[in-house]
Parts: sequence; C-alpha cells; structure tokens
Amino acid sequence: MSHNQQILRSEVILEKYGKALTGKTVLITGVSDDSIAGELAVQLASADPALLILTARAESKVAGIEERINSVKPNVKTRFLCMDLSDLSAVRGAVEELTDVAHIDHLVCVAGVMFPPYSKTKDGFESQLGVNYLANFVLVKLLLSKVRAAGPSSSIVIMASSMARQGKVHFDDVQFSNGDTYDPMVAYGQSNAARVMFVKRLGEKLKNEKIRVFSVDPGAVQSGLQRHCPPGFLDQVAEWKKAGPMVDLDGNTFDIPPWTGTSEGASTVITAMIDPTITDYAGSYLNQNAISDHELHTHLRDTANWTKLWDMSEDLTGEKFAL
Repeated sequence: MSHNQQILRSEVILEKYGKALTGKTVLITGVSDDSIAGELAVQLASADPALLILTARAESKVAGIEERINSVKPNVKTRFLCMDLSDLSAVRGAVEELTDVAHIDHLVCVAGVMFPPYSKTKDGFESQLGVNYLANFVLVKLLLSKVRAAGPSSSIVIMASSMARQGKVHFDDVQFSNGDTYDPMVAYGQSNAARVMFVKRLGEKLKNEKIRVFSVDPGAVQSGLQRHCPPGFLDQVAEWKKAGPMVDLDGNTFDIPPWTGTSEGASTVITAMIDPTITDYAGSYLNQNAISDHELHTHLRDTANWTKLWDMSEDLTGEKFAL
C-alpha cells in the first residue's frame, strides 16, 4: 500500500481496477451535470456495472448524465431516486423505494452544500451540518443492511474536503447559536470534520466485516458545489495561494490544492471504492488517491470525539445503529 499522493484522472484508476465494478450495484448521491457525482456515474458506467442508482432532488438534474451514459454504455441500467438531504423524512422515504434492491455493492455519498447563507433543514439543523453530515449518517444507517448483503469488498464512501483540516465539531454549539455566530466557512469545516470522524468510527465498527469505509478529499474542483460562494471567490483563493500555506488546528501548514477537472475529482472516490491496495485501512481519509491520515489534526484523530459525535448524531436524528 502506497502513501504516495498523485492527482490522477478517473480513467487511470478504472484501467487498473475497473473490472471489480462489473455487474455491481452502485448508489451515488448528488448527481447533476455539473457535479463530481455526475462525472463519477459516467466514469463508472465504462466498467459495466449492473445498476447505477442516481439520486438528486429532481429527475431533471440526472437526465443529462443518464443520456451520456446511454450514449456510450446503453447496456448499463440507470435508475433515478429522488432524495432531498435537507429533509430526513425524504431520505427515509427514498430508502423505502429501494425494497426491490437486494444489495448495494457501493454506497457513495457525494452530495453536499458549501458556504450557503444561514438556514435550517426541515428537521431544524444548521444546513451544512444537516445536509453534508447528518443526512449521510441516516442514509448509511438505513442502507447498511443492503451494503452488508453485498458482502466483503463492498464500500461506503463519504465525500469530505480539505476544509476538514481547518474544521472541528463545535460540540458546545453545533448550531452556531441559531445563526447568531454563524460563519459559512467555519460551518463547512465543521460538517466535513464530522464526515471524517464518522467514517473513522464506522470503519472501526465494520472492519471485521471487510467493508471498505473511506472519507475522500476530491481536491479543488470547480463544480456546482460553489454556487453559494461569494462573487470573486476564485480570485480570493488565488490570493490565499499567493499568501502562502494554510494552517490546520495543530499549527501544521498545508498547501491549497490546484484546481482540477471532475475526472480528477472523481478518481479518489473510485480509489476508495475498489483499489485493492488499501483494503485493510477501513476508516481512513484519502487525498490524491492515497491514504492520508497523516494530514488529519488532533481533533479529527481523537477517538473520544468519534464516540461523542456518534452519540450526538444518534440523539439528533433518532436513528441508532445496530452495531
């Protein structure tokens, strides 16, 4: 297993390991024309999976991706699943639509929001925590039996971000005082820190079952995710780069990643799903197609925080894992 980070296109990963996807069932959240999830679906289709379940808030969002897949791989079956991650009842309803699906080989949670104005989900959660993290917590819990039914080498992959390296879960005030102390960047960092720590704890719990569990930093990819970013955001990022490295919560420096395309953004997700060299590292954080736990600061590595987050998530959502 190599820790050597490399920015690669998805096609490179699929050429090496893509046969492992043949005949598999994959569920991907957040699919649209301008998303990493949409590119991921198109890339995976080249490996002849049996079924790609594509989720979004509206069918119109996935129509273009389905057309692209059908044009190059008409034998690959796709299925739209309506899912609104800002409403846990909608997440539960979507899962109920999958009663005819016996197993899911790969559950890939890509959907998210970034830097929106303060708002709450239907369930009363700060929107980035609710959509980016708590909805995934519930979705994984509800679909875990189907992933287990797929057997060893099935996977649960949760999209994260390099912002996790500057983020922490504010256990004393995860809702930012109902918006009074809200900072969109801090809230985005919190939601991604929660994703990483959830994966850490889940990977630990599922390790003996040989289920692959990873969080993924896709790099800096221009996509629909930036729709809430303020005008001039890209220029601001350029200024940050000129100013030098970023600093994590432990005082360690790191560089802002270079902008890439969606194929490069999807590649580390595919690595998480099927790269055989990382099978024994369930729960790890991946960056640039390699295990990158060395990049995580103390708050993210603290096992007590993993447990605290897990307990808080069960309490907030009312969903308790049978693990």
